[in-house]
Amino acid sequence: MGLSELVDEVVRCDVLVVGSGIAGCFAALEARKEGLSTVIVERAKVGRGGISPQMSGTLTYFDPERDDYDKWYQECLEAGQGLVDENRLEGMIPETTEIIRDLEKWGCHFEKRNGEYVTRPGVAHYYARNVVMTKGGFQMMSVLRGEVLRRGVRVVERVAVTSLLTSDGRAPTNGRVVGAFGFSLRTGRLYAFLSKVTVLACGSLYGYLSDAVGVGQYMPSLSGDGIRLALEAGAAVRNMDIAYATSSPLNFSCAPGASILYGEGAYLLNSKGERFMEKWDARRMERAPRVVMCRAIATEEAEGMGPVYVDVRHASEEAHRRIEDAIPIVVKSFEKAGLSLRKDKIAYTAHLDGDGPAGVRVDRWGNTGVPGLFAGGAVTDHPEDGVSNIITHGVEAGIGGRRAGKGASRAVAEAEEPAPDESQARQIKDDILAPLKRDVGISSHEIKKLARPIKHEQLIGLIKRPSRLEKARDLTRSLRREVSAHVQASDYHDLAKVIGLRAELLQLEIMAACGLHRTESRGVHYREDYPERDDARWLRWTFARLEDGEVRIWDEPVK
Repeated sequence: MGLSELVDEVVRCDVLVVGSGIAGCFAALEARKEGLSTVIVERAKVGRGGISPQMSGTLTYFDPERDDYDKWYQECLEAGQGLVDENRLEGMIPETTEIIRDLEKWGCHFEKRNGEYVTRPGVAHYYARNVVMTKGGFQMMSVLRGEVLRRGVRVVERVAVTSLLTSDGRAPTNGRVVGAFGFSLRTGRLYAFLSKVTVLACGSLYGYLSDAVGVGQYMPSLSGDGIRLALEAGAAVRNMDIAYATSSPLNFSCAPGASILYGEGAYLLNSKGERFMEKWDARRMERAPRVVMCRAIATEEAEGMGPVYVDVRHASEEAHRRIEDAIPIVVKSFEKAGLSLRKDKIAYTAHLDGDGPAGVRVDRWGNTGVPGLFAGGAVTDHPEDGVSNIITHGVEAGIGGRRAGKGASRAVAEAEEPAPDESQARQIKDDILAPLKRDVGISSHEIKKLARPIKHEQLIGLIKRPSRLEKARDLTRSLRREVSAHVQASDYHDLAKVIGLRAELLQLEIMAACGLHRTESRGVHYREDYPERDDARWLRWTFARLEDGEVRIWDEPVK
């Protein structure tokens, strides 16, 4: 039986890009620029799926004629608290200029005055500045979708990638990645994608993680499948203990976008109406790095001074107009909740987030170390940030995607035609469809109910205790086995949830294990039993990979 008899369609290309957010689009555009046949596979719709359409319109921009490169660079190092990978940071500051100018050339609109970009300070900025893109990420992704289609990238939509194909049929592989396996969320149609090089650009863990710590935002379908795919192929992840943190509304779900609020002078107030950020960062106050701000919010709440409020009522009319232009989805969310930034202070909380300095380990050009496999964007480890970013995530995603596209294009020249192992494809097919065929088992919804202690007991949160982390590690490990052996799916949409659940639980297990491994406090990683930063022991990155299906943790010195 050949591969074409196992699946409904075989798609062949030079470069396969999994995911179509900012990073995925930039990676695909770079590959097409080199004349390579390029396919994007997206579980939703290109330009509309994932977090990218929801992002705010604040994007970091280095003006080579006005800005001081050395000050920007030092600002990045300071924000990184000793964990910056300078090999990755190299070149990124001027690349912000290229990203913004390309977006404008392709059709994105930015606020200007007298022909110059209007710039505003952002979170953690002393010297760095953001430009303001009107209509936020929705406009950007509409433009990128148009550019992708105009350049001749083939898009395959509503298809979930479940597994990577390898030349030796093994996972992890001793050979190379030669494509991917997936199915249609609507019809169950099976796909085999055969590629010389595969680029993972399908985001990080958002939906479940946000729910697990008691707040909802972003897209619940973003389960971090790219991280699971990379780990199963043999790649490592870095700094999963230094997971990102952010703030969002306390009482309702909302898209991201608080950065521009703080850039326009928002106050953070405790329940007594007092500003408290001076205790944490007297110079930048509410524009302190997110890791500092979130610790401050969590501390106010822990000390009985919550809820914490974001207050922009005092801002100028011009500032409110910029906010409304940059984060229209957020503003509409407030309106639906009966709130107005002009009239109300809004209760916020701090929580862990998937978009930060944790993910698949890659080099400067997105190479994962597994032949044939590259990655870019939020799925990667962002070691250029250390523990906190100066360059906004949207711009980082563009840079990371473009670099991965360049790296993948060079790798294509050295790659042979993809030759998948048919027995592996047959096994993958059986494994994928198994939850649909089980007459007796447990649903993904029931698994999530069993995982509720992660939320209700704050097992993985901004304030970490060893006993909580151990419980989280053991619980997620146990549930991961339960999913593999007993979970059921009622239809193809439910099957995608099951597959996403595997990724979610794996990442939560790794986060807990890495949190136990790092015996100090740094960035958003705060251990009650090790409350101080320890440079003598911990100027080191933590890593994890899968060995025989189990998580192995180690650390290496910062280089």
